[in-house]
Amino acid sequence: MGAKAPLVRLRNGLARFKGGISVLALATVLVATPLNVQGQDQQDQDEEGAIELSAANLVYDQISGDVTARGNVFIERNGYTLEADTVYYNELTGIVRAVGNVRIIDPDGNILLLDEVELTSNLREGFVSNVRFILSDGSRLAARDGQRMIGRQTTLNFAAFTPCQMVCVRGERVKKNPQWQLKAVRVVHDAEKRRLYYKDAFLELFGVPILYLPYLSHPDPTVERASGFLAPEIAQRRETGVALSLPYYFAISPSMDATLTPILTTKEGLVLAGQFRRRLAIGQIQFDGSGTYVDERDINNVKTGKNDFRGHFFATGEFTHSDVWRSHYQFNIASDDTYLRRYGFSKLDTLTSEFQSEGFYGRSYVSLRSLWFQGLRVEDIQGLTAYALPMIDYSFVGKPDKRGGVIRANVNALALHRSAGMDTRRLSTSSSYSIPYTNDLGQVFRLSANMRFDAYDIRDSSRPDIPVFAGIDGSKTRFLPHLTGSFRWPFIKIGATQVQTFEPIFSFVVARKGGNPPEISNEDSRTFELTDTNIFSENRFPGIDRFESGSRLNYGGKWSLQGDGMDLALMVGQSFRFNDDITIFPDGTGLSGNFSDFVGRFDIGLGDYIDFAHRFRLDKDTFRVRRNEIDIIFGNGEPFSMTVSYFQLNRNRQAEGIQDTEEIRMSVRYRVRKNWTIFGDITQNLTNGRDAIAHGIGVLYRDECIDFSLFWQRSFTQDRDIVPGSSIQFRIRLKHLG
Repeated sequence: MGAKAPLVRLRNGLARFKGGISVLALATVLVATPLNVQGQDQQDQDEEGAIELSAANLVYDQISGDVTARGNVFIERNGYTLEADTVYYNELTGIVRAVGNVRIIDPDGNILLLDEVELTSNLREGFVSNVRFILSDGSRLAARDGQRMIGRQTTLNFAAFTPCQMVCVRGERVKKNPQWQLKAVRVVHDAEKRRLYYKDAFLELFGVPILYLPYLSHPDPTVERASGFLAPEIAQRRETGVALSLPYYFAISPSMDATLTPILTTKEGLVLAGQFRRRLAIGQIQFDGSGTYVDERDINNVKTGKNDFRGHFFATGEFTHSDVWRSHYQFNIASDDTYLRRYGFSKLDTLTSEFQSEGFYGRSYVSLRSLWFQGLRVEDIQGLTAYALPMIDYSFVGKPDKRGGVIRANVNALALHRSAGMDTRRLSTSSSYSIPYTNDLGQVFRLSANMRFDAYDIRDSSRPDIPVFAGIDGSKTRFLPHLTGSFRWPFIKIGATQVQTFEPIFSFVVARKGGNPPEISNEDSRTFELTDTNIFSENRFPGIDRFESGSRLNYGGKWSLQGDGMDLALMVGQSFRFNDDITIFPDGTGLSGNFSDFVGRFDIGLGDYIDFAHRFRLDKDTFRVRRNEIDIIFGNGEPFSMTVSYFQLNRNRQAEGIQDTEEIRMSVRYRVRKNWTIFGDITQNLTNGRDAIAHGIGVLYRDECIDFSLFWQRSFTQDRDIVPGSSIQFRIRLKHLG
């Protein structure tokens, strides 16, 4: 008998399908179930999960038990669907066949494409041919034929797997080779373990076999995290020779993982590196480290004949204790000065260890902090390097009163220790009351009264790290009242396509002369320099140990032009001091004498094509450039970008350990094709000629399933066992293979 586009409910459905997708299990769940043509109790149907079937034509032979569904056959059960041109089923043999454009979709969106599927009577084994399987993430698995074995395993013969998006025609037939794929004589997919196992496999890149693997396994695309090897890295360095890194990833739990990376080098033997990460309910922690046992070398890079352990350990953590309090820590230590740079772990020249707890109370803030440093430069002496234990900061900001005035208060407590040098203890408190005012002309005024009290205790001042910054043993206090004010008057002109702004700026400080007695050491205000960012500041020293005493007037202005595709900005400023204090502002600081040097900044923006920034300081008498900092960015990266940075400092402050420098850096990046990019950089030291520091060039390929890079660099820096030389680094990452 025949029927036109019927809707039939099936009975005796299989048990609910659990776990990962398998090539034949989908077909088994959907199709291999006897038809309930004679009727079935509705309760049994609901318990087993009803199957809905629709087709353009359905034929059932009661004598032979044959059921044939033809024309747009559609079967659905528990979120699984099957589409085919024709489906054959025999109630007596239990054999089910789906033929012609077979398409099976699971609830996760994975698609199984087949020419034909046939299942045996026990519903636990079956055979398919010309399999094409599209996973939910776009990965593809294709095979000549395959069989579902007992225990939810699928075996595919002469199969290929790739996560790459391929150009296809006529029903997913590949027109060209993917970027990479795995071809194997046999592939077993274990749905319970959600892994793919390969036997006699070849890894192909761009259609070229590059690696034979007698055995290989990796998680299937439904797995987000799984233990296994990650992408290897090959590098060549002058110090270590050829180095092969082969990391292994441990997925310990959903909130915890680790990575162990053996690094095999031709010159230095084995280096073992590792990382551990864990996410907690209140934060996260991470540990990184490495170690090796190698030949000991002296300061001249000559082997001593002994063996030596070298390594490093880094630890970080962040915690949120409440809506008010949070904390973080970092602990960084290396076995010696050059280890991190020699083995390529880091280019830092100072390691900082820190613990800090912070509290936020409305507009107020409190911080409890400790700091420890490890200097990695040849001139660093660890016994003269200070560590802070503790450093406490408290800042209070009151609510504006009816006049708009605001009360502020700050407290700082610091204890600096050195194992073989000068110790400093400091307590500093300050308070201020400031009132802003804006009149009808748009003029902006601000007046502030400030008071500050500092107390110091100095020990072992005869052993400073730099003598010019030393104090004198004993206790000392100072009281620093001062009055500050500022005036701004912005003018705005709006045109048809442009907006111009001009703003004259004046500020003043009234303070007594002095305030920096020789008994007080200088720990946090050593690197002072006058710039465009601090010309109008109340105290232009970066820290507390030095106070900018004496009355002064600061003046300057800002101008900007914003137009269609073009932005310009200029800022210039200078300071006049009524009292010349050469003891705290020697030559080279920009503030020696009554008049300061001129400082400014000039910016140009031309759409997405050019960003130009120039910061400068000009000598007040000769207009000689004392600071010259230029940054230029050409392009927005698509397809071209170039960055040029030039930096010059001419301060003549060698007595304070501050050297003059002149340096230029340039980096270029150009996308030559859709997925191919070339890049390079160069750093040149111009202080005493044209000494190269480093330069390099590389190529990068990146798409949705693969990225690899090759980078060559030559360094001209020498520091004990770090010698000038070339290095080559190659990295590759294959999707689903680490």
